[in-house]
Amino acid sequence: MPSRKTPLVTQEIYHVFNRGFNKKQIFFSEKDYIRAIKTIQYYQYLTPPIKFSYLNLQTPKRQKKILQQLVQTSIDILAYCFMPNHFHFLIKQTKDKGILQSISKFSNSYSKYFNTIYEKQGPVLEGRFKAIRVTSNEQLLHLSRYIHLNPFTSSIIKDINKIQEYPYSSIKEYLSSSRYNLCSTDTILREFKTKKSYLEFIQNQADYQKQLHLIKSLSLE
Repeated sequence: MPSRKTPLVTQEIYHVFNRGFNKKQIFFSEKDYIRAIKTIQYYQYLTPPIKFSYLNLQTPKRQKKILQQLVQTSIDILAYCFMPNHFHFLIKQTKDKGILQSISKFSNSYSKYFNTIYEKQGPVLEGRFKAIRVTSNEQLLHLSRYIHLNPFTSSIIKDINKIQEYPYSSIKEYLSSSRYNLCSTDTILREFKTKKSYLEFIQNQADYQKQLHLIKSLSLE
């Protein structure tokens, strides 16, 4: 396999994303989204002892014991969003090959789950995941906003004032509390006086981002 054009460097931050093969839908139900979130939550750790699919076959007591052994992570997830046919992560690599190993294991695990549940064969995701290095603080903040605006940009959320209600992104972790607590939010939130000001930062760009999305869609037709 050829090497990546963008090397994945430890202690650097990357926008990591991929979509369904041939742009097909990869999440159909709440169960699918939750599976994806729990899968990346598991594979963010450096040395998970068993596959995530095997973990789910264990008794609750055994699962708890295995999860308690997971201490050191290989990546810090700063933001995420799962959409019907694609996903986004904003990730800081904290161990060498952390992003490659975590995202590859996540992608393989979810693909096997998807093909089993929906009785399909073949690729679920479109080749290797994409990774763009974040080179400035301004870019970092823009990407976090872009990721959290995805449900509004794609018109899944119709009212921008309800963007924080989208259940499959990290926005709830930034604004209140979440059942998952997957993200390290301090890197971005320390740039804002309050969580409310971060929400305003997101909402103030919403219409402009949606216009750009529409222009891009029209140009591809």
